[in-house]
Amino acid sequence: MKDNNTVKERVLNFFRGEKRSILLILSPSLLWYMVFLMAPLVLMVVLSFWRMEDVHLIPTFVLDNYIRFFTDPTYSRLLLKSIGMAGAVTAGCVGLGYPIAYYLSFKTRISKYTLLCLLMGPYLTSYVIQIFAWRHLILSYGGIVNTLLMNLGLIREPLTWIMNNQYVVIFILIQSWTPWIVLPMFASLEKIDKSLLEAAADLGASPMQTFLKVTLPLSMPGVLVAVLFVLIPSVGEFVTPSWVGGPGGYMYANIIQASFHRGLHWPFGSTLTIMMLIVTLGIVFVLLKKVSWEQIMESL
Repeated sequence: MKDNNTVKERVLNFFRGEKRSILLILSPSLLWYMVFLMAPLVLMVVLSFWRMEDVHLIPTFVLDNYIRFFTDPTYSRLLLKSIGMAGAVTAGCVGLGYPIAYYLSFKTRISKYTLLCLLMGPYLTSYVIQIFAWRHLILSYGGIVNTLLMNLGLIREPLTWIMNNQYVVIFILIQSWTPWIVLPMFASLEKIDKSLLEAAADLGASPMQTFLKVTLPLSMPGVLVAVLFVLIPSVGEFVTPSWVGGPGGYMYANIIQASFHRGLHWPFGSTLTIMMLIVTLGIVFVLLKKVSWEQIMESL
């Protein structure tokens, strides 16, 4: 009986420690993280050094996949193109979203949170349905845009260039992501002490000077969070380019998807994924050098 009480006491003492309690609370999340994120990444790293014959994986250590990536400029060019498109999407989203966040934070008093909820209305609809609507109802050969322009007499026949190019991909991604990134910028603007703006005005600063010297620097953590929210997933976007981009709008992730599914070349698809991950992490590291983690967490 004494031995059982001793064991029980030891178990209780183990879980009473502060660090152990935190670890116990976080263990489900850590387990999920390890199984569904880290394990697939490790598997992809391993697969990237294997080779494939017909439809069979050959578990031998080779560098053929990486040699193919670096010797064929097609893949690096497509990766750079995707980064450029993601940068354009990010710039467009921030350019449209920041004025909205600024207006909601500084110009509205009573209904700001109601307007913020209405802004998130597009996310009540499936993203696939939105892309389907853009492709078949709005931008298609007989869609709303072409029909309206023809009825107004601005064009004689339907436009074909408004589909199947990289610009329509950028446009649709901007309209999809802009409402979402208003949230971190709004949160960052809301935390600015309004007395600082009044002090700047008392010292003779114009509204533009106050914005550039006070508001914008203090809201940069929220802007950076918004950039990260858009830039990272946009680089790996493949659904929108597949549906509305056509061959001219294909992005790097479309090659990854094709390697795993149509090409059935998992090792090379893993290599492409690892290279995209390295480049993306490099971009994130550069951005995080500008703002501390504490400032980023405060803006969430």
